[in-house]
Amino acid sequence: MISLMYPQHIIFGKGVINQLGERVGSLGSKALLVTGRSAMRKSGILEKVINQLSSNQIDVELFDKVEHDPSLTTVAEGIDEARKKDVSVVIGLGGGSAMDSAKTIAVIAKEDGTLEDYHEGKLKIKRPGLPFVAVPTTAGTGAEITNNAVLTNREKKLKKSIRSPFMIAKVALVDPELTLSCPPSLTAHSGMDALTQAIESFISKGSNPITDTLALRAIELIFYNLPLAFEDGSNISTREKVALGSLLSAMAFSNSGLGAVHGLSHPLGAHYNIPHGLACAVLLPWVLEYNLPVCKEKMDIIAKKIGVKRGEDVPDIIRDLLNKLKIPLTFKEWGIKKEDIPVLVKKSRSGSMAKNPREATDEDLENILKKVI
Repeated sequence: MISLMYPQHIIFGKGVINQLGERVGSLGSKALLVTGRSAMRKSGILEKVINQLSSNQIDVELFDKVEHDPSLTTVAEGIDEARKKDVSVVIGLGGGSAMDSAKTIAVIAKEDGTLEDYHEGKLKIKRPGLPFVAVPTTAGTGAEITNNAVLTNREKKLKKSIRSPFMIAKVALVDPELTLSCPPSLTAHSGMDALTQAIESFISKGSNPITDTLALRAIELIFYNLPLAFEDGSNISTREKVALGSLLSAMAFSNSGLGAVHGLSHPLGAHYNIPHGLACAVLLPWVLEYNLPVCKEKMDIIAKKIGVKRGEDVPDIIRDLLNKLKIPLTFKEWGIKKEDIPVLVKKSRSGSMAKNPREATDEDLENILKKVI
């Protein structure tokens, strides 16, 4: 049996942001707009979005406090704001951090208990929350599609997901024009997150014929167009192809699961504040080398999609891509301590790790980390 979960409406294409007011208006008349601290304001996107909502008679309450790798403290503040202002819909505007914060605010605002209770799995989300509308401005995380939010408990250095079908967006508006303001480094990191998601989806234990089709097309689109978007971010044609690849990648992995790259990247982010996309990029070739013995047939298919003959060549081709994107091949500059490795491995045992195609012992994972530090 194949079971798929997606937002009720996925709207993709240049200029679809102009539908935001109408779409939000069908869900409520007072919106909490959740975004980051400065990027959306500097790019002019925030002003455009607020004006459009206001012109559709939607009252807007702005929550612009979301940081990189959103913390429980920040998101809990957003939940209090949604309750206090009695909003009827929540909009996430920005990258994955804004999306994850917004969907959490939307679903927990109608629940009891503390956010930490849900993050630690002590409580489960029991009912639908406020409607959530996703407006991504990066091409990479796929958070506009998924039914989970990755949050960080800074005090406990714990980065993990809250997951519920009630977190799926009512509407996802994916407009490639909104990615034009992304700087090269963010373009590279988010794009490599999307490529990693596509590859891990394709070789995941949870893959199926539908997710395989989506993942393969995503791999092809991102691999060939991400370097071009990195070199010339003003090229809307290239941006559109990367955004489409990211969307297809999210549609794949949100139903197939991921693997060891994402399993390991979360504790690295929590302990060392390494950007998620960069962590995925560095880990990807090393994990693929580890997985190759059990998924050679699928790796050969990936190889053909990206213009090489054998699956064994894929890790080195990924390293060549990282060089083009000016992403380091190791975490040496982050100063990861060898004595932290056992803790990182322990905290990597997530749903993503469970879907990795090759079973990995603690020693296996420790050996992978030793190669990249």
